[in-house]
Amino acid sequence: MITMTPFRSIPAHERIQLMDALRGFALFGILTVNIWSFSRYEWLPPEQRTDTWLTDLLMILVDTKFMTIFSLLFGAGFSIQQQRASAKGVNFVPYYSKRMLILFLIGCLHAYLFWFGDIIRSYALLGIALLAIRSLSTKATLRLALVFICFLTPLVFILNEMIGIRTNPEQVDGIPLQTFIYTTFIQGSYPQILRTNWIIDPWHNFIQDMPISLVAMFGRMVLGVWLARIGFFRNPAAHKPLIRKWLWWGGTAGVAGSVGFWAIHKGLLPMDEPYMLGVIFIVASCLVLHSLCYVALFVKLYTGLLGVGLLRFLAPVGRMGLTNYISQTLLAFAIFYGAGTVGKVMPVAMLGWTFAIFTLQILLSRWWLSRHEFGPVEWIWRRLAYAGADTSRLHSPIEN
Repeated sequence: MITMTPFRSIPAHERIQLMDALRGFALFGILTVNIWSFSRYEWLPPEQRTDTWLTDLLMILVDTKFMTIFSLLFGAGFSIQQQRASAKGVNFVPYYSKRMLILFLIGCLHAYLFWFGDIIRSYALLGIALLAIRSLSTKATLRLALVFICFLTPLVFILNEMIGIRTNPEQVDGIPLQTFIYTTFIQGSYPQILRTNWIIDPWHNFIQDMPISLVAMFGRMVLGVWLARIGFFRNPAAHKPLIRKWLWWGGTAGVAGSVGFWAIHKGLLPMDEPYMLGVIFIVASCLVLHSLCYVALFVKLYTGLLGVGLLRFLAPVGRMGLTNYISQTLLAFAIFYGAGTVGKVMPVAMLGWTFAIFTLQILLSRWWLSRHEFGPVEWIWRRLAYAGADTSRLHSPIEN
């Protein structure tokens, strides 16, 4: 029986610490990729770029892998909240819908005031979509995830390449788009930067940029829902055969798929060849296997001798995942724009800045959570989500 049971955020000691630590790990990988955009290196003219083996290595080992892990955790978090809500008789759909709407607004503020590459809006939209699968059986959930990952994602990619929809203008103010973006980000005022953010924003260019991203992300979220339903994060020791498979297949086929993805991106594989249709389907599946290999390796380390260290340093970062995702943008912009080095930092130096920013986030997260229960953005998000709910009579923790 569903009742209007009041809400309360789950206490820290009831959280699944493995998920927090893994989320912190994913945030490091996400920063490693996003810093290329924060520093504006990606918009440098080709003659000014110093792409080296490091850029290729990062594309093979990092690009898409950690966002996949983050998506898995988002889906798992949805499932865990749903399970807890059901057990306590909480009316979950209205609460979760409101929660996602607020998250979408937070993402809009992040995107339109700071950085066009915001991913929060996509998570909020797909969070609503997850409500449609909440009644699926565990087996049906896995099947749906595989359909999205192995079939729909590569299919949308192929159709996008065939149709070639482009909504970005070729010129802005009579200047070629690439030159306009580079000049604005290097020399422009804040209002000019905001205008450029809007021009290249993926949601502004929705038909061009978002279908492949949303389809791929949703499949990975649904896979995360399945992992939560089988209790993977609660009791990873019960899933050792699955972990071994991920290590083997992810470390072989997964890495090979990532190499294929790099080759497609570099133009080393001709897209007009008929055999590439099959290659793209294989690569799409293997990319997720590569991410699952990282998850398996992390779980083995976490449950072994290094577990205490990983928990100590990464779990606080993961508990403040939303705050730290947004603060990565703010810290990076303060460093690059504040120091006047935007567009001038080369790959090796960017990797160094990645470690510096993340180390600072580790220290700040531990300090903040020693004094507060939630990160600042999480606190605002929860206060708005719980607005109007009476928490004084009955506490019903449902979040992770």
